[in-house]
Amino acid sequence: MSVEELRARIVTLDSEIERQKNLLEKLENDRILTLRQLNAALDPVARLPLEISSEIFLQSLTWGAQHAPTLLLKICSAWADIALTTPALWTSVHIHFPCDDDVAKVLPIWFERTRGRPLSISISTCGFSYNWNHRVFDVLWRHGGQLKHFEIVLLMGNDELGTYHPVDLFAKTTPLSLPLLETVTIRCQLPKRGYLEHWILDLLRRAPNIVEVVLDNVTALEDSGAQMLVVPTLRRLMFGDTTETDDEILRALALPALEALSLPMRYISGDNLMAFIERSAAPLQDLALGWEYNILQSAQLHDCLRLIPTLTRFKMWHPSSEVIAELFTALADSPSLLPNLHNLTIHILDMDHSPAEISYVSWRTLVRALSTRRVEHLYIVSVEVSPPTDVLASLRELIAHGASIHVGIEEANFLVEWLSNENQDQRGC
Repeated sequence: MSVEELRARIVTLDSEIERQKNLLEKLENDRILTLRQLNAALDPVARLPLEISSEIFLQSLTWGAQHAPTLLLKICSAWADIALTTPALWTSVHIHFPCDDDVAKVLPIWFERTRGRPLSISISTCGFSYNWNHRVFDVLWRHGGQLKHFEIVLLMGNDELGTYHPVDLFAKTTPLSLPLLETVTIRCQLPKRGYLEHWILDLLRRAPNIVEVVLDNVTALEDSGAQMLVVPTLRRLMFGDTTETDDEILRALALPALEALSLPMRYISGDNLMAFIERSAAPLQDLALGWEYNILQSAQLHDCLRLIPTLTRFKMWHPSSEVIAELFTALADSPSLLPNLHNLTIHILDMDHSPAEISYVSWRTLVRALSTRRVEHLYIVSVEVSPPTDVLASLRELIAHGASIHVGIEEANFLVEWLSNENQDQRGC
């Protein structure tokens, strides 16, 4: 063959090779498509109606799979299609700091898949605030109009013990409004992690529909000049029961819709609590107070309770036996004090952290107080001496009418033991 013929032959072969490559690529694509169709035909999830398969995927979020949405995208195209057409699957986001800027790039794509639905965002960090990526917060606040539930969990870090580090999530970017925000939770494993009061107040000010705030083991650093803030929608404010949470911020709040309040009474005095109750004039139904810091005196407590006739549930953490005795007397002598009380829970703490002792007189006074109220739940621990027999008999009558009663220590209920012994005696007769 001549040179020209050889060159022509090469061109022909190249053309045939290219044609065969295109044919092979088409065959491979056809195979992939057919395989997907086979998988879809065999996949029980893909054969289900979209609303059912979507619900199955949503349930996978409750099984503890933090990255369930992205994992579903990697199973097969049918599952990916279902995941991408289920906006509710993308409405919960968990971010762990420190993180790089790639998270800030991915979040807009993630949020776009929600199609404008309300967001639940949880943030956890085990480092200093300077490890926080404010580009991520910039993206979050730009989608603040969708934010409904917001949680921050500050984990223990070895380099943060014994020092205060104020946190200001608005340091770089401030959201204009958080119209859908209903719940805010800030939990700390750090003993001295601080939040500036003005940051928390500013967050509440920008959330016209806030319903619940939980501050657990949080140190609210003093911020002079904080103006009184009225939050007309807040119904639950929980500072924690026995945590080290600071409660000073209560002095700057008026909450006319408040229904549930939990206070460690660490810095808030009885006068402060009284002033808060008076200016809020709220229909408070659930109240938990702590005595670990011995700030609240009995007379102040009784004055506060007289301002809350709507109260149905009252919990006391670590009051002394004397405080308990004086409360029982006040309830017995004044039927108008907490007339709607249905649930009374008392965790007594003796001076040496051992079970406390309530006198027989106080037990009988409690029975007299309960006789004028429809108590459905009574829980008193830890006491080491059983109430007298006549008191146990009176409490048994309450149980017969549907009340739940536990008196004793966490592991043992004097009333159960007494009823068991009484039944044995009856069978013996």
